[in-house]
Amino acid sequence: MEDPKIIELKRKINNDDFRKQEKEIKDQRRYEKLIAPKKKKRKLNIVNLLFSVFVLYFAYTAFTQHQMLNELNDEIDKKKTEKAEIEKEVQELQVDVEKMNNEEKLLELVEKIARNQYKMVKPNEVIYIDKNKNDNKLIQGIGFEEDLEN
Repeated sequence: MEDPKIIELKRKINNDDFRKQEKEIKDQRRYEKLIAPKKKKRKLNIVNLLFSVFVLYFAYTAFTQHQMLNELNDEIDKKKTEKAEIEKEVQELQVDVEKMNNEEKLLELVEKIARNQYKMVKPNEVIYIDKNKNDNKLIQGIGFEEDLEN
């Protein structure tokens, strides 16, 4: 049998060798990391895929809702202008209704309509027409009442 001192010396030697080898391996790994870093492989997992799908769906939904809001705002603007025109017409009609309640104003209204729309004149009334006027197409017989307004 071997002496315990010899056994202990063998263990120390073996332990020192092991430590040297371990240090060499660690140094080699550090050197490899510094010189040629390995690229990490990206794993496409289900969580990333679901997140991507959710983001795309959210973007699409936001875009379509933005378009719908623009269309609705345009419709609101159109309805407001229509409302303003109708309110103006209602006020004019209310004035006409008030005139119809008063007999003198009713006669004025009827006379105005007869003169403007039906081109009627009062008895013994003389109308003078300037034929030299080139702008008046209605008088020349080649135009309409709308042409006079323009």
